Amino acid sequence: MSKNTQPKVSIIIPAYRAENTITLAVKSLVHQTYTNWEAAIASDDGVDYLLTLSNKGIRDLRLKQTFTGNCGSGEAVARNAAIEISTGEIIANLDADDGYEPNRLAELVPLAMEYGAAIDNTGVYNTKLVLYKRPFSDRAKVTLATPDDILKPRVPFFPVFRREFLGTGWTKVPFAADVLFNLELLSRVEKVAVHPQPLYQYYKRENSITQSATAFDTAERAYKQILALLEAGELDLTLAIRTAAKEEFSQNLRLNRVFRQYMQSGRCQNLEEFLDLTDNGHADWLQPELESITV
Repeated sequence: MSKNTQPKVSIIIPAYRAENTITLAVKSLVHQTYTNWEAAIASDDGVDYLLTLSNKGIRDLRLKQTFTGNCGSGEAVARNAAIEISTGEIIANLDADDGYEPNRLAELVPLAMEYGAAIDNTGVYNTKLVLYKRPFSDRAKVTLATPDDILKPRVPFFPVFRREFLGTGWTKVPFAADVLFNLELLSRVEKVAVHPQPLYQYYKRENSITQSATAFDTAERAYKQILALLEAGELDLTLAIRTAAKEEFSQNLRLNRVFRQYMQSGRCQNLEEFLDLTDNGHADWLQPELESITV
């Protein structure tokens, strides 16, 4: 794809307490081999992140900023605010504490143009900044996403997609807003391409929800709210995807209660450790414990 035919990409960056991480996130955009992009930062804490970046030597006319007017209102609110100031034909996501491989846009934009949307094999980095897992370890070529691909890995995906498939944006929930959006995107697009390489750098931080001492409570509230939304038909999903989501989030609610038991007995230190221990809750040996939980 030549520079003259590159569609403009708007990269949506929700930023909350991100002064120590956003510089590296934006540097990963500056180093993209694909150059026709803008970054729309939504400050969710009142911080002027353009000033933060300028003080670090990053002054790029492709950067713009808005404010949610709140503090800690959440990723969904911030992403929707950033969308309001974006102008690109293609939309992409980047959290303010993550990063892109230099060829991410060059690889995914053509797929988004062809299929409507694309994700990649998210690279998950631990708190020591080491790549230690990705959701699809056995894929070597571009495939098409299924509902289970979105629901089962318990790893976030950051889609690159044509603006026409945005819908009403992100739904505010305490946890897993990205999963709901990606399910709605799959429902609208029908074909979401999955690139086999880990082009998105997803960093687990000490303050990540899955590392937090309050992970159980956050997930419990989120899963109950999500199941209520699904039951009320308030999400833009096909019947098949809605059914799959109900089954998975009901199972996640049970899994979360097993997680609490493991925490209380000292068998794990946080949710991330529990998910690694239990193959994201899908280990065969765990099933009797899950079946004993009522919701």
